Order: sequence, then C-alpha cells, then structure tokens
Amino acid sequence: MKLMSIFMAVSAMFVMSVACDKKSAIDDSFEVVPSIKISPVELPVMNAAGGNMNFSLTANLDWVISGIPDWLAVSPSSGEGSRYKQTVVLTAQPNKAGLREAVLTVSVDGLSKDIKVIQNHSFGSDAPENAIFYEPFTSSIGGFTIKDVNVPQALSFVWEYSDQYKCMKATAYENATTKNYASESWLISPEIEMPAGAESYFTFEHAGGYFGNASNEATVWVSKNGGDWEELEIESKNYPTSWTFISAGNWDMDAYAGSKIKIAFRYSSTSTKAGTWEVRNVAILSGEYSEVQVPVADPTKADWMELPAMNNSSYGYYAHHFSMKNQVYRNYSFAWSQQDLVSVWVAYPLCKTYTEKNVDRTDAWAYDPILGSELSAAPFSYYAGDYARGHQLPSADRLCCKEANEQTFYGTNIIPQLNEHNEGIWQNLENHIRSIANSSDTTYVVTGSVVQGADEITEDSDGKSITVPVAFFKAVLRYKKSDSANVWSAAGFYTEHKNYGSQNSNLKAISMSIDELETKTGHDFFVNLAAKIGADNAAAVESQNPASSSVWGL
Repeated sequence: MKLMSIFMAVSAMFVMSVACDKKSAIDDSFEVVPSIKISPVELPVMNAAGGNMNFSLTANLDWVISGIPDWLAVSPSSGEGSRYKQTVVLTAQPNKAGLREAVLTVSVDGLSKDIKVIQNHSFGSDAPENAIFYEPFTSSIGGFTIKDVNVPQALSFVWEYSDQYKCMKATAYENATTKNYASESWLISPEIEMPAGAESYFTFEHAGGYFGNASNEATVWVSKNGGDWEELEIESKNYPTSWTFISAGNWDMDAYAGSKIKIAFRYSSTSTKAGTWEVRNVAILSGEYSEVQVPVADPTKADWMELPAMNNSSYGYYAHHFSMKNQVYRNYSFAWSQQDLVSVWVAYPLCKTYTEKNVDRTDAWAYDPILGSELSAAPFSYYAGDYARGHQLPSADRLCCKEANEQTFYGTNIIPQLNEHNEGIWQNLENHIRSIANSSDTTYVVTGSVVQGADEITEDSDGKSITVPVAFFKAVLRYKKSDSANVWSAAGFYTEHKNYGSQNSNLKAISMSIDELETKTGHDFFVNLAAKIGADNAAAVESQNPASSSVWGL
C-alpha cells in the first residue's frame, strides 16, 4: 500500500508538471497589447519657487520615464505594469531664470506618451507669461554687462542706464561740445539657457535717431555655446526714426533650442555721425510668433465714399462690421500705425441708421480683436500723464446697437488727448458734425491724428508706448439729395493738440477746404467722389471754403 501511494503521488506530480508546461506554452503565445493612460493630459504651470506636482499613469506593462531635466526630480521614474493608477511626483527646483520646459516620455514596450512640464520664470508679474528671458531695463542694467571696444577719452562711457527714460542708452555724441566721436561698445546679456525642443522667438523695443547708417551702427548679435557672434539682422523698416519706442522685429530662435546663448547689442559710431540708441523690453518668448499681415487695399474697389487713399505702405486698411436687424453694416475702417500704436485715420459713414439711440454707451474698453492684445493698444484706463481716452469715431455716433457701440471702444479707435482738448473744441466739433449728419441723407467722415514730428509719448494700460499726436483733423463730406445747390458739400477741420480755452466754440477758426486739409496732412480724401460726380465737380467740392457756406453753419 505504501508503494502504491508513492506511485500515485509521483503520477500526480507528473500530470501537474505536464499541465503547467501546457499552460506556459499557451501564455507564451498570447500577445499583450501595450497601454498607457496619463491624467491630467496637461499639467498646470509650476511656480518659479519650485515645489511638487503630481500626475497619475496606468500602464499594463513595465514602464519607464525618460527626458528628465536636471532641474526636475521624478519619483518614481519607472514601475511595473498594473491595472491600477500609479502616482508620479514631480519636484522642481527653484527657478532663478526664465521659463523652462521639459517633455517627459512615458514608455512601455514600444509605446510612448509625452507630457509637458513647464515652470514659470522668475522675472516678476510684469514679464510676459511665456518669457524664457526678460529684461525690461526699467530700473537698472539687470544682468547685462558692457564690453567697451573703443571709448574716446572725451567720454567716460557709451552705454549707460537711463533712469529718465527707463532704458539702456548708447551714444558717442557729447552735448556740451556738440561733437561726434568714433566708438564701439557692446551691451551683452547673461547666459541664457534655451529649453530643448521648444519653439521660441526673440524681440525687443528701441528708439533713437541721428544715425548715419543705423543698420551698421545699431546691430544685434547672438552667440551659441560660447561660439562666434552672429548678427540678427534688423529690417530697415523696424529702425526707429524718433524717440517713440517701437518693436525691432521678431526673430525665430528654434535653432538655438537646447543651447546656452548670449544676446548682444553693438553700438558703433564715427567722428562724423554718432547716433543715440535706446533699448528696452528685451525678451525671448516661448512659442511661435505669428505676425499680423498688413492688408493693403485699393479704396476705389470698396466703393465706400469715406475712404481716403493710402499714403504710407506700412499702414493697413482694416474694417469692422456689425449686425443689426438681420443685416450687416460697415462700422468703420482704419489705418493703423504699429510704430505709434495709434490709427492715423478712422473713416466711417453717418446717418440716422447709425446715430438713432437704441442702446446706452457700453464703455466696453477692449483690445482690437483684429490685431490681438500684443499689437493693439490697451485702452482699459486713462493714459499716463492723465491723457484722456479720446474716440476717433465717437461712441455717440454708434448708439444704434450694442455691437456697433462696443466696437468704438477698441484700442484702434482710441487716442490720447489732453482732457481740455477732448472735452473742449473736439467735443464741440463732434456734436456739430453729428447735427449736420442728422439733417443730411449721409455724411462721410475721416477722423485722424498727426504723428509726424511728435516727440511726446504716453503709456497705455499694458505699459506700451503710445505716440501723443501733435494735431487732429476731420474731413467731412455731406450728401443731401434735396439740396439742389449743394447736393455734395465738404469741409475740413484741423486742431492743434492744445487747450483752446475761450475759443472752444470757434469752429470757424479751425475750418478749411479739403484741398487745404490734404496739404496739411498728406492724405488724399474722398478718392471715390470723382467717379461719382465727375473730376471737375469733385475738385469744386474739395476746394469749397466751409466758413463761407451756410451748409456748415459756422
């Protein structure tokens, strides 16, 4: 019996062994499809001070995380497959520089998924959210250094921080002796670590003048990983011609991803010509810069009577429309100066359809959505220096519906004006033209600003520099079919940017013919009038003196 028991036990073990072998063979032939799930798919931006952040992953096979930068700890960075969620803890070191990014890759058996980790910069709340590097020069030279190649004995420096203008300033012109000196000096950034695999672009603002050849005398350079300096060419249209700060352009920096770079501003001059160069808001920003295309249009093809001809190729024709009672109406067109951040003119029709009061003033101050927040002025509060937010197309001229009125509060329709001017002669002029329009069939108006020769700047709500115009104007074309003597009449008005005081009601003193206004402004107004009534008749209308015509009630 004992032998039988042993035999049966051995037999059972043999059967079990065979069964296990069969099961193993079946398992080995079964293919497991890799699976990874990550939650959340997008992580919030980590604080510059550092700290922890979690995400969870579910992987059915053994997994591993790669692409971990030295500023980020990942725990655990690998694990076994499981049907349950596993928590991964990210710990970032404090960031004392610019925005930094990492792309972590979770991999299992040939399958991978990425998750982006972004840590905020340490440049403060005034810096753009996507800043990889930012130095505004608002209070000092920051982390930049100066390398003088040639500084004449008569001058103690070329580059200096200007507390007056809140920028870095370079010049080799000596005011006391009115002499120009030959010089060369470099303003060099600290080393900037560019995130690997990230899109980015470089930009800054500058102002200045009195150059001999700015493209040789005010230049920008980049050095990669301690190598030679390479020039980043500034387009000629992006060089300043006044003390109004403008954008120098935008340079794609994708080629420098994963590198350590330095940016330099090289100033040079001759004994014949020593310009002045002012630089501020130097930034490398994460992402891809998308430039707004300036639309160039032929106003005669639009067949809108209010449109003037273009007198500067850098300005663009833009237009806003609105819907009312199931119809689409044109609201206003404008020509935008990106250099000055003002519209040089705003053109619009006026009749009872537009001015009939159906809504109240909206005060819907906003960026112009055509340009976006980066290129549009920000009209959310009064301009620095207590300049009023003056409308070019008055809000009171667009009370027909909410959408039409809201569009009059876009940054492209707002312009800095002295309060005394805005609430004085300018308001009186607006009211007078509105009364003319209400007694006419249609009135066409071009309201504009004169920025040529302007040397005063203010700031909008974003801190962008806005040119303060030296003068304002209105070109007005009136159409009234029943007025047989003056079916078409025109008047021009031109005001200097000042307080007119006791003369606020004297509109006759600022009136003139369209011909005279064209001479003063350089614009060609009402270019479609000749096609409507003939060249000779149009010329007669544009030469009219409104002060001697009863139509205008001056």
